[in-house]
This record gives sequence, C-alpha cells and structure tokens, in this order.
Amino acid sequence: MTDDSQLLARYANEGDVRSLSELVAAHTRWLMAYLRGALPTESDAEDAFQEAWMRVIRFCGSYRGGSVRGYLARVARSVVTDRFRRGGPPSVSLDAASDDEDAPSADLADGAPSPGESFELRATSEDVRRAVRALPERLRDVVLLRIEGELTFQEIADELGVPLGTVLTWMRSATARLKKTLGEKR
Repeated sequence: MTDDSQLLARYANEGDVRSLSELVAAHTRWLMAYLRGALPTESDAEDAFQEAWMRVIRFCGSYRGGSVRGYLARVARSVVTDRFRRGGPPSVSLDAASDDEDAPSADLADGAPSPGESFELRATSEDVRRAVRALPERLRDVVLLRIEGELTFQEIADELGVPLGTVLTWMRSATARLKKTLGEKR
C-alpha cells in the first residue's frame, strides 16, 4: 500500500486522480466524524467535507510533508472556522422532509430501535454534540482531533503549534467541562 504523503504528492505533481481517490477513501470516516462533531447538522458536515477536499485539490501544493491526517485536519478546521465566521452554519429545519435522514421519522422506517429508544439515543447524541460545540475553540479542537480525527496528542500539539503538555491540559479541561455539562443534564 502506498503512503498517504506519496499519494498526495502524486496527485499534486502528476494529477493522478486515482491517488486522490485513495486518499479520500482512506480518510472519509474520521474526517466526516470530525465534521459531524464540529457542525450542527449532517448536511453541514457533508458540505464542509466537500469544501475541505476542494481546498485540498486547489492547494495541495502547500503540503510540506509530515502527517497527511494532520494536514487534512488543519484544512477541515479552517473550513469549520470559516463557516462560523460567515455567520455560522444553518440551523436544523423543523420542516425537514420526511425522506431526510436527519428527520425524526427516518429512524422509524427500518424498524431498528423503538421510538423511545431512538429518541433517547438521539437526545443523548445531540447533548454530547451540543456540549462539545459549546467548548471554547481550542478545547473543542483537541477533543475532536483526538476522538474523531484519531490524532495522537503529539500530532495535535504539532498541528496546533503548542507543547504536548498544553494539549494534555486542554484535554483534561475539556473532559472536566463535558462531565459537568453532561452530568447536569442527567
């Protein structure tokens, strides 16, 4: 298997679309998870995902080596920050179409969890997402990069340009705030 940095270089230097496709396939899961955690709706996350890859395509020449995952995380963080600067991502529509997978009725169609279980799972997931989004930006980034981005604490420190101890302190602080916020809800 080819190294991610080689794939990115091959796309940047030769325009090899297969290399780009391999990169997208290898990084879709964690990148979408990160964006879902940072943005309020699935639609916002999907739009940001596309925007992030468009930036990678446009600016892949700016990649200077190192962790491709870290580079992608930096691009994704930039997309999220830009969306909030432009007035924030759109809020969830109460008039969501019934075929919208984010609509409450979407969980009922396949008969998976009961309506009560589905409501509780959705409420808990939304409480966690809301609590993470309410964290100050540096704490939120550490949580999302660690959990959703699956970056090591050292990679996060390198990405944010701060010492490892600072990242660990921010994670402890984020964890304490999340416990307090989520504990108050329960």
